[in-house]
Amino acid sequence: MANSAILILLITLVPALATWSAERVKLISFLSPIVLCFATGIIIRNFNLMEVDERITSFYRDVSILYALPLLLFSSNVKEWLSQSKQTLLAFLFAVIAGSIAVSIVSFLFVDHIDNVWIPAGMMAGIHSGGTPNLFAVGIALGAEDEVFTLTNSAQILWGAVHLLFLLSFAQSLYGLFLRSFDKTSSESHEEEISYLRHDLMKVKDIFISLALTTAIVALGVLVSYIFFGKLEATLIIVFVTTIAIMCSFNMKIRSLRGSFEIGDYCLLMFGVAVGMMSDFRSLLEEGGPYILFVALIFIITIIVQLILCKMFKIDRDTFIITSTAAIYGPVFIPQVAQALKNRSIILGGIAVSLIGLATGNYIGIALGYFVKFLLVA
Repeated sequence: MANSAILILLITLVPALATWSAERVKLISFLSPIVLCFATGIIIRNFNLMEVDERITSFYRDVSILYALPLLLFSSNVKEWLSQSKQTLLAFLFAVIAGSIAVSIVSFLFVDHIDNVWIPAGMMAGIHSGGTPNLFAVGIALGAEDEVFTLTNSAQILWGAVHLLFLLSFAQSLYGLFLRSFDKTSSESHEEEISYLRHDLMKVKDIFISLALTTAIVALGVLVSYIFFGKLEATLIIVFVTTIAIMCSFNMKIRSLRGSFEIGDYCLLMFGVAVGMMSDFRSLLEEGGPYILFVALIFIITIIVQLILCKMFKIDRDTFIITSTAAIYGPVFIPQVAQALKNRSIILGGIAVSLIGLATGNYIGIALGYFVKFLLVA
């Protein structure tokens, strides 16, 4: 009982500590809160600092995703998405196309090496459309077993960390050999201070309204599932919650709720701690060899295909990097990568397209998963 209580407190409160530390402690200020949350969970699990109850971590993983999706999407402005530069939208589209092509090719290569490969295929298509939240949302929708979650997620975190270090270090120099430099003189907002989160503007009343509305949407999704299927049908619930949240964003009052995005971001941080605790690298090394190669090949092919497409359409280096980040990591890493590129003007566009990915990644992942299943079964 005491261990469970401590585990719950850690998942709930580590995000607050990570956010505070990233803003105030110089030694770790170069890390984003999401990195600290993932790292905390990974260290706890893989160094056996305490017993991890899979029931608790699975609960937080599933609930935090169901709440994060609507809360992040409520404040979305579809018109703003469409108003982004054609270069940004096109580069992001190339990232999604590249991810789908890579997943399709690699799935056929591993059909005899990974059982029900169409499930991790859908999960990887989800993450290469909008980030880790989509991986788990799609996995839940496709009925992935805990072992598949653990191995796919662990392999994704392994290569995702390697790729993130590359993005934060010499990616700009390397990609600069193939793509033209970003023209800052053409950006009207490059001198603006663009804030990702505005905790100072949050309103308690609006937060309660956002949480109540989210709870109602999730509950309605569960009710619809029971009405049509007589059970919890994860695919329907995920699609329902995502769709209704996007529809709600068209309402000005809902879109103006102060704090919904920030609370959604906090849910993602709790999700990061829980997922980190479910990342068992010992099991990955012992049993997940095919998953390590599976995810690695998807990463490599995705980046190469997007790079070729961006080269063909003369898209600049920084736009390529930030849209690749948006597709693979979601909105939480955009400010960190933009800072490494020393280019603040790409933050707004990066966050906008990452939210497009968050909204559409579930559809893409689920659809591609079933498409691969159809082809393999046929």
